[in-house]
Amino acid sequence: MFRRTLSIIVFLVGVSLLVSSPLSATNSRKPFDIYMIVWRGCEDACRGFQDYFRERDIEVNFILRDAERDKKRLPGFVQEAKKMKVDLVLTWGTSVTAGIVGKLGKVNPDVNLTDIPVVFMIVADPVGAKIIESYESSGRSYITGTRNRVPEEVQMKAIRAYRPFKRIGLIYNTNEQNSVLNAKAMRSVAEKMQFELVEAVLDLDESGKPTLESIPRKIAELKEKNVDFIYVGSSSFLMANRDEFTTTALEMGMPVAAAYEAMAAKSHALLAVASRYYNVGKLAGYQAEQILVEKIAPGDIPIRSLSRFSYVINMETAKRLKLFPPLSVLRYAEVIE
Repeated sequence: MFRRTLSIIVFLVGVSLLVSSPLSATNSRKPFDIYMIVWRGCEDACRGFQDYFRERDIEVNFILRDAERDKKRLPGFVQEAKKMKVDLVLTWGTSVTAGIVGKLGKVNPDVNLTDIPVVFMIVADPVGAKIIESYESSGRSYITGTRNRVPEEVQMKAIRAYRPFKRIGLIYNTNEQNSVLNAKAMRSVAEKMQFELVEAVLDLDESGKPTLESIPRKIAELKEKNVDFIYVGSSSFLMANRDEFTTTALEMGMPVAAAYEAMAAKSHALLAVASRYYNVGKLAGYQAEQILVEKIAPGDIPIRSLSRFSYVINMETAKRLKLFPPLSVLRYAEVIE
């Protein structure tokens, strides 16, 4: 089911991307204005989106706005995008997307976009978050996008391929909708795959944000309950504080499996099964090209996801935990020394 990660994207090498007509026609007009709203800086997906247009030789003015994890900034971005009359808005993440376009049945034209094409990316469960109606069609004429989450059942099968387990510990934060939706999905998967799910919710401070101080306590709680792995399915907070989280878990002898590639590739999680953000960004770029160049209505473009995933193993962590991967997994995994 998993293959080497060097050939990840089907969409980006498919015939659908090999546009037969020259792009010189697009260069005769003024550059497209794309208003990009990100949550925590321009990371891999953001760069992948921009690189897509550079590689396609499509002239674009990128107007980058960073919410810096503050939802209060979003209404101002909506007003600015409207005032600038941009050609397209790109949104990063569930919090940004929901704030910019509103949820189904709860759209306010005064604070949400309603008439500018929108492409969203890095939204794990856009249906569960009530941003769209279905993956076949958003149900909203001006919106399309990508979903990046590897399904929870696939994640659990990947962990089982590494080592059988009876208990999975799940740490998440209740102030982030993706995190709550992931926990709900994990409960269903646990029942279906017949393992015990042990949940630990991060403490929130007076402003309703999760605290760094609660990370060691929650890891210790899961260790006391003898979980086999700690799983991180969706949490921007834990992703942003991945070194604190994975280092603490490693020091306590607890293996971490994550849906974020960077937790294993750039930190100390044991393994990760993930859609690479850079490639998700390129996929969103392809959708934006369909809107801007091919003049396809956003609502007619299905919600896309990558068809292949990265399976990343941090061998240094494996050595410290003495949890070495089986040869069967090494045939398709990417090993980080």
